[in-house]
Amino acid sequence: MAWIYRHIHFLSTPCGEIIVTDENEKKIRFSVKENPYHPDYHLFYGTKNEEAINTNTNYLIGIQTCDLMVGHTYKICMIGGKLHFGASDEHTEAVSGTWNGYSIAIGSYDPNDDKKLEQAHEYSKKQRFLAQNMTVSPSHYDESQFVKYDVEMLKNYSGFQFRLLEDSIQEINFSVAWIKNKHENLPDYEAAVEFWTT
Repeated sequence: MAWIYRHIHFLSTPCGEIIVTDENEKKIRFSVKENPYHPDYHLFYGTKNEEAINTNTNYLIGIQTCDLMVGHTYKICMIGGKLHFGASDEHTEAVSGTWNGYSIAIGSYDPNDDKKLEQAHEYSKKQRFLAQNMTVSPSHYDESQFVKYDVEMLKNYSGFQFRLLEDSIQEINFSVAWIKNKHENLPDYEAAVEFWTT
């Protein structure tokens, strides 16, 4: 896929601006291309399939690792409308929200999701949480088992923070999609953008 925007410092959306910053809030450049994952999303009302929707604003944000430093923390976030926890799937999470008549989601892929689950299981076993049918994440993960980069959802749900762990990769990608709400049922449109970004 060809890049739509190269080396930009913000992406304007109807819901606000998406930016990438370093630990000192300095903007980091990124590029944008079309997301190859863009199947139709089917809206349902009751048991009837009413409408198949799609959007032409479904993108991948690519951050070149040559612009990052190993071990440093960066953020990708939206400034403008409020976001909340959106959805998760295998190795992916999204934050989403509706603002100004549009629904938007930003998604992230976690290359260390399996390792985090393994460590949470072991920690819960040692702390006897498993005996209570609970799995609890440790306060700190053993990152010596991690690869590529670490990513976590920001506490205010405006996006994600990430840290480059090794210089063997050329790019870190995040997904973003937004769509105009044609009906009043906002959860349906948020579910659509979450579907495209997770």
